[in-house]
Parts: sequence; structure tokens; C-alpha cells
Amino acid sequence: MAAKPYQARIAAYCQAQGIDIPAGFYRHAASRYAAVNYSCTPPKLLAVTWFKLEDARYYLNKFSDGRVLRIFDFKDGCHLIFEHNIDGNLLSANDFNAV
Repeated sequence: MAAKPYQARIAAYCQAQGIDIPAGFYRHAASRYAAVNYSCTPPKLLAVTWFKLEDARYYLNKFSDGRVLRIFDFKDGCHLIFEHNIDGNLLSANDFNAV
């Protein structure tokens, strides 16, 4: 990955993929993990990001409400599919090109 701030990487990826970016995303510095809601059209970035995967898992387990979500790791360039169940499992998925 290029040495580019996470906020810029995430925004560039979302723009290239047609993912809506909420205004709240720009209010704070972004961390390496970002989530996208694929239950709506077009898909929408969640405004909150996380430094630790455990924090992302906790947040999504509490607030996902059955939505189809993917967590993108903008440090390692991979994404994880979140499966909402009792354990809040994260299933490994493919690498992606984070612009």
C-alpha cells in the first residue's frame, strides 16, 4: 500500500466503486478498518472506522441489524465479510486494490 492517509485511500476507493460517502466520514481521522453497507443501493460507507478488528466486530455485532456489510482493511488491502450471528463471525474474503 502507498503511504497515503487512510481517509484519502478510503475516499478514493469508494469513489472508484460508486460507494456513497456520508458527510460524517470527514469529521474525524480515519483508521485502517472501514465498513460498507451493501444492503442499500448504491452501497454506503459507514461514517465510523476502526483501528482494531475487535472493535469493528463489536460495533457491527451490536448495530448491523441484519444488513449485508463488508469490512475493508486499508492497511493490508483485503476485505472481510461480516456474518451476523451470536459470535459476530468475520469470514475472510478476497484481496482488493485500494486505489
